[in-house]
Amino acid sequence: MSNFITLSDYDASIHREILDALVREDDTIIEILEDRAITDMRGYLSNRYDVDAIFSAAGADRNQLILMMALDIAIYHIFCIHN
Repeated sequence: MSNFITLSDYDASIHREILDALVREDDTIIEILEDRAITDMRGYLSNRYDVDAIFSAAGADRNQLILMMALDIAIYHIFCIHN
């Protein structure tokens, strides 16, 4: 499990009650999809950037653009479960 994304990071992008309804209050699904989103991003970024440094950052040290994109990818996959 990655510590790059925290559950509270979703608050700016999706209401918690919607997130809970989509994953049926199973946070392990969220963790799996976060890991998939980060793995996807690592594939695109690893040729040029130090992805270990990027995704090992925590709290205020995280790059906000990278965090936003990782959340967007994870949320996309969460919505795909429902559809």
